[in-house]
Amino acid sequence: MKILIVDDDPAIRQLLVTVFGETHEVSLLCDGHNAVSVLSDPGHGFDVVLLDLRMPRLSGEKVLEFLADWQNIRTRFIIISGYTLEAKALQYPNLLACVAKPFKIKELVELVETSCSSKASSGRPVAVAAG
Repeated sequence: MKILIVDDDPAIRQLLVTVFGETHEVSLLCDGHNAVSVLSDPGHGFDVVLLDLRMPRLSGEKVLEFLADWQNIRTRFIIISGYTLEAKALQYPNLLACVAKPFKIKELVELVETSCSSKASSGRPVAVAAG
């Protein structure tokens, strides 16, 4: 599985690459502008994007807003955020879950592992409580 991690916190990026890097192909980005640039390439091949909600320059919500109307996007998104009330209200195609920081690694791994077999969300994403 090919995973893109987009978070402005270097500690979170390092944690997630440690968790997923041995069994998956993982790429790291630190802001939404870079995420939109990478995801705009139809051949990017990412199966799952772990996306922070609040980042400088371009928020995770703006990334989702930008990509929402793309009919051919198959990538699944999981928001990881300390702003859980805002995240729970989001409704975008392919947004599978909103995970509260601090999160339980086991729950996040389970979400990522099942994300490719899940259908794109047509309603509200699943909310996962803080660990």
